[in-house]
Amino acid sequence: MKSLGLDFGTANSSIAVSDGINTDVLSLDQGSSSIPSTFFFDFEDDVTYIGEDAYDRYYFGDKGRFLRSFKSALGTSTLEHEIQIKRNRYTVKDIIEQYLGIVVSRAELDLQQPIESLVVGRPVHFVDHDPAADSRAEASLRDIVQYLGVKNVEFQLEPIAAALNYGVTVDSEELVLVVDIGAGTSDFSVVKFAAINQGQAEVISNCGVHIGGNDFDKVIALNQAMPLFGYKQRFKRREQLEVPNHYYQNASSWHKIDLLYDRKVISAMQEISPQVFDPELIDRFLTLLSTRQVHNVLAEVERMKKAYSDNHNSGLGSRIDLSFLEQGLEVKIDKNSFHHLIDSMCDDIISNAKQAIELAGLEDHQIDTVYVTGGSMGIKHLHDKVVEEFCEAQIVEGDRATSVARGLALYAHQIGF
Repeated sequence: MKSLGLDFGTANSSIAVSDGINTDVLSLDQGSSSIPSTFFFDFEDDVTYIGEDAYDRYYFGDKGRFLRSFKSALGTSTLEHEIQIKRNRYTVKDIIEQYLGIVVSRAELDLQQPIESLVVGRPVHFVDHDPAADSRAEASLRDIVQYLGVKNVEFQLEPIAAALNYGVTVDSEELVLVVDIGAGTSDFSVVKFAAINQGQAEVISNCGVHIGGNDFDKVIALNQAMPLFGYKQRFKRREQLEVPNHYYQNASSWHKIDLLYDRKVISAMQEISPQVFDPELIDRFLTLLSTRQVHNVLAEVERMKKAYSDNHNSGLGSRIDLSFLEQGLEVKIDKNSFHHLIDSMCDDIISNAKQAIELAGLEDHQIDTVYVTGGSMGIKHLHDKVVEEFCEAQIVEGDRATSVARGLALYAHQIGF
């Protein structure tokens, strides 16, 4: 029997299949083991594209609607935000449904059979400190997957799935701290493996926080890029007041950018422009909105972040290149400044990892192995801080793209899905 696990991620998604002996990840996007969680509706041919195809269509300048990181809307009011696509309006929930519908269809084509049962991964908290919103998020995701024709849906925490994937390699008793850092959330579990029960994990504790790679992008964009577009500008007649910052908060959040492409927002900014000290900055923001290029700003921020995360980086990526909007427009940022911007979030992530150990009734030195996974563990400064903090433990690197999906498939097999 083939058992399946779906890792629907904020940045990337994947589906794995296990028969209890072998666990494989399906190729869903140009031969890759994971597919970007992106959506593009092309106005020219009326076709929906996802994954790398969606990126290509958007960045090559095709006319249409581009969305990314829509998983972050689960459990929030943004899930019901309506998006105009030609003559039709779709909620963000509809977009998630379309995206996952294509992913599931591709998996079924690969397997040559319909998918009736699926274990789906979820973060420890979809929404921090709000159990009701967290329950709504899971219920919404269940509804979406079942609407696609999957009759049986079970959920498993993503860090536990990652632990199960690691567990198949364990041949002696181990206490393991799983550190799973994604684009939208950071999740942690302490699990115990016994040599006589290979692959089975006793979950001792878990916790999580809504901090991920997208939040690193956000803080960099807000502090470095958005001042060029009027962020923190003050009104001439009331200098104590700043331009409403929620416009810039949305412009710095991948899943909220579409909220800005609204006539009411443009009208509001047009009214604000002559009232501030530097109206040309607001006018530049208006150009960014009217040409629907806000995604390009965050893409440049992300490129710079990834460049500074490269072990071999020697100064490349020291600027946020905004020349797509104006020739010569850029923001220079050195590595120390980059580290300073993200330090507090790195510390919060480590604090939550240590909380998982505390909740397990253990001390740091009792942890045998720290298993690190998730795409945002590629942020070198964060990775280095984790290694330094848990220097007494063995550090094991998981497959950042597929470890959760593999663990979900293994769990599906364990429960007979």
